[in-house]
Amino acid sequence: MTTRRSIALLALFSALVAAAALAAFGSGDANAGAEARAKGAVAVPAKALAYASVNLDRDGAQYQALTELARSVDGGEAAIGRLNGMLDGSGEQAQIMRALGGDISVGLIGISLTSGIQPGVEAIVVATAADSSALPGLLTEMGFAQGPELSGQPVWERDAFAITIDGSTAIAATSRATLIDALAAQSGAAPALADDAAFRATIAKLPSDPVAVAYLAPARLAGLVQMAGSLLPQNALPEGAPDTTAALGQVSAALADVRGLGIAITAEQGGLRIVAAGDADQAALERLGARFPASYDPTIDEQVPADALGFAAFRDLGPLLTSALAAAQTQDPQVRTMIAAAEQATGLDLAAILAALDGEHALVAVGGEQPAGALLTQPSDPAAAGATLAKAITAAEQFGSTLPIPERLEAKRGELPQVAVTRQGDSATLAIGTAPRLAAAPASAMADSEAYRAIVDRAGVPDQVTGLAYVNVAQLRAEAKAKGMALPTATANIGGVIAWGTADGASLFIAIG
Repeated sequence: MTTRRSIALLALFSALVAAAALAAFGSGDANAGAEARAKGAVAVPAKALAYASVNLDRDGAQYQALTELARSVDGGEAAIGRLNGMLDGSGEQAQIMRALGGDISVGLIGISLTSGIQPGVEAIVVATAADSSALPGLLTEMGFAQGPELSGQPVWERDAFAITIDGSTAIAATSRATLIDALAAQSGAAPALADDAAFRATIAKLPSDPVAVAYLAPARLAGLVQMAGSLLPQNALPEGAPDTTAALGQVSAALADVRGLGIAITAEQGGLRIVAAGDADQAALERLGARFPASYDPTIDEQVPADALGFAAFRDLGPLLTSALAAAQTQDPQVRTMIAAAEQATGLDLAAILAALDGEHALVAVGGEQPAGALLTQPSDPAAAGATLAKAITAAEQFGSTLPIPERLEAKRGELPQVAVTRQGDSATLAIGTAPRLAAAPASAMADSEAYRAIVDRAGVPDQVTGLAYVNVAQLRAEAKAKGMALPTATANIGGVIAWGTADGASLFIAIG
């Protein structure tokens, strides 16, 4: 291992757990299964900022399910063959992977923000199915030398890195001091992440046997955010701009109330599932202005054409944005000033626009010669909302026409798709965008599509959700073919991708085969 490799691994981990931001925060009880879902957490100190674990035991049920799923995708069989060939090889990398076993975890303990190019990283790697007979020889070949024992256990060291092996468990750390902390957590002499209440509450909401699981402790990142704010050059900000230090302070305050975010990936017959969940102090977040969406039974998919490229359904966009803006204005008076200035310059009435955006909504994309899309909305008063939104679009277009643009683009100004607000008769649905036809009831609705319903049933989408999104991959392929284009061959067996939120988390399902 090198510092660069450690940082790359941690960066990949961070990218994975970013998806957990989609999760809602439900109440949920921790249970004894939490440790089984993340074995390496018993040797990670409770102060860890983040944690990730991958189970690639080739004899395990999840790896077998992932293998079968991969065989359903064009090129998957060859990829599995290459992977198995690499793992069965005689090279150093293959030997190390076999010696570490299939269950490997990484705990991010700390990050040092300095003026250097790369941040300092303090991390722990735990392999719970290691081959204790093969590892010592491999470590020697890699340049590790035995150092003083820790708690009666042998330690191998190279540069700052330190590794110990205890039966089938191998623990590596970016420093000897960090390894000491890991051993203290493992022995029970110091708190371990596996026993942390937020970790257990979050992990307990995730599937019990995932291919991979990741966890982030946003509350412990609050200090890093504040530190980052102190490093920003305030004198470089334009006059009248919001104070970034204050803004980051608000972010830090919000993070302090988010105790945990988790994500798990599981392979199953017919698809790949990604589940996200969280644990937070909802009351505290609501006092800061956060508004959590309520569950509902979406019906706007009856207005989405069956041949749409995809849609995202949600509700009460206006009230959600109103709450967020109210909180922002309370925290920073500059926000109120900026909104007032924008309204004066454009002639828009932001409060009226947001009030018109209640009810159900769906962002819909459709294909054809010229791809188009619209926000479908079903407000409580369609006539009044339509008039308000149409007036807002006219005002925005008039303001936009006064803005200078490069000469080479001036001639194309008239070629840009026209955004309009459309309502068919006394319909309850408005279409705001470049596809006015979406305002009319479709001849064939997505809600009645057999292909769509099959994916909904396979994924197990509940009736009550906080939001719903769908990508019609089959239709994307058809559109690409009509235009002489081709999607990657790996998408040939993907029927669709569907995601939804609930009071306890969020799920994404990729239907394969």
